[in-house]
Amino acid sequence: MKFTFKTHKATGRYRSFEKDCHDIKYNKIACGNITDDFPFYVKFQVIKKDINEDGNTNCEWKWITLKTPEFENIKEAKKWVKENTKRILEFFNKNKTPLFLEE
Repeated sequence: MKFTFKTHKATGRYRSFEKDCHDIKYNKIACGNITDDFPFYVKFQVIKKDINEDGNTNCEWKWITLKTPEFENIKEAKKWVKENTKRILEFFNKNKTPLFLEE
């Protein structure tokens, strides 16, 4: 499988104040996003190894930001994710940190 992307455009009365949201999906399930501010960063949702590791016991997952080059635009970030799909998935498997995948 590969990563796919979906952009949610801001709508409604105050859409000029809202930013677009760029989801990253794996197997048709959202598991990350690309920030909509310059510089653009790639983030993923992962299951915590310990429920208390960030002090929030109410949530079993957390956001992580990948250490990637700063991207000039969304296209570059998407291209990087597609080119590095295998490395990203190997990283999560090697560290036994599953991507957050809703069922």
